[in-house]
Amino acid sequence: MNRLVSSSAFGLVTSLSSLLAQEPAPMPAPPVTQSPPAKGLQWKVGEFDVKLGGYVKVDLIHDFDEIGSTDSFDPRTIPTNDEDDPGMNTRLHARSTRLNLDVRGPTSEGDLRIFVEGDFFGDGNAFRLRHAFGTLGGVLGGQTWSTFMDEDCMPETLDFESPIAFPLIRQAQIRYRGEITKAGSYWAVAVEDPASRQLATATPGEVEEATPDFCGRVRWAHGMGHCQLGVFGGTARFDPDAAPAETVVLYGMNFSTRLDVCERDHFFFQGTYGPGVGRYRGGFTAALDSSGNLEPIDVLGFMVAYEHHWSAKWRSTASYSWGEGELPTGVPVTGVVENLEYAAANLIYQFSNRSWAGVEYLYGSREDQDGSFGRANRLQFAVRFDI
Repeated sequence: MNRLVSSSAFGLVTSLSSLLAQEPAPMPAPPVTQSPPAKGLQWKVGEFDVKLGGYVKVDLIHDFDEIGSTDSFDPRTIPTNDEDDPGMNTRLHARSTRLNLDVRGPTSEGDLRIFVEGDFFGDGNAFRLRHAFGTLGGVLGGQTWSTFMDEDCMPETLDFESPIAFPLIRQAQIRYRGEITKAGSYWAVAVEDPASRQLATATPGEVEEATPDFCGRVRWAHGMGHCQLGVFGGTARFDPDAAPAETVVLYGMNFSTRLDVCERDHFFFQGTYGPGVGRYRGGFTAALDSSGNLEPIDVLGFMVAYEHHWSAKWRSTASYSWGEGELPTGVPVTGVVENLEYAAANLIYQFSNRSWAGVEYLYGSREDQDGSFGRANRLQFAVRFDI
């Protein structure tokens, strides 16, 4: 009997020891939280990733004063005729709607990217080309934002024009980019299309594009954002009907910075200066003085903006920009813009991860060389749906 009890006790102790020696059963894994889907319709085609992106945007615009650009807010089109009639106007359009195709994949020489985008701001709501470029390694070729400008330092506005007084242009180019640090600092140089140069002159003749523009940028990326210095150089040439052709040198520089403030806010600044830099915003490049000599127009401008996130769904951006063109002495042309102002403040509600609605107040002013002055006020409402 005692031997049986001892055997049973020994078996119980052995079983308990084996049980204690086993590792505890693993706890069930927590459920995986899915991240929001990336914007755009995406496919995998062989080794290439293909994405169709874009959005549909509708704008309801009410002007309290007369302005020539009813679909965007361009202070250069504000009349300075000092008429008493305010010239109210209401406009509803969807021309900002855009579509793009982004293709990426490997090649024997590195990763290839091809990007094409257009919107409906062409004549008669026609679909027009915005971007069409390819990149392979450090080489870019095609049409896209100028190397002179900083496309990552543009504040959010409902208005299609966006604040004036900093470079904003897409043009054909061949660009090379070299990395400085893995954190995003780099340099880039480019040869770009010189088209869109305009001369402030009533003298009969022909504007000639004698040389391309040579552009460059250096960007320093840091923990709070980035700073960038952009430069350009080129020429303007005018061949009058009754005089020898003249050529002048153009150049300019643009300093820009975007800083992350607090957790989600952003501060923007751009300062631009240069003889002939006005062409990078659709303005005049050069003019004939009272002696008939061709001279570049000095341009100085700045832009400052702040983006504030009230909550996860509500945000606002306030922007102000000012630009001045110093015309050559004795320019015999009336109606040439000398000073421009642009101010905007908005409130945007992100009612889904792919759509938002917002309202924006805009103010602009224009002063011409002869001292005439005009101003305009606008209220704009917009709704956007992203693919």
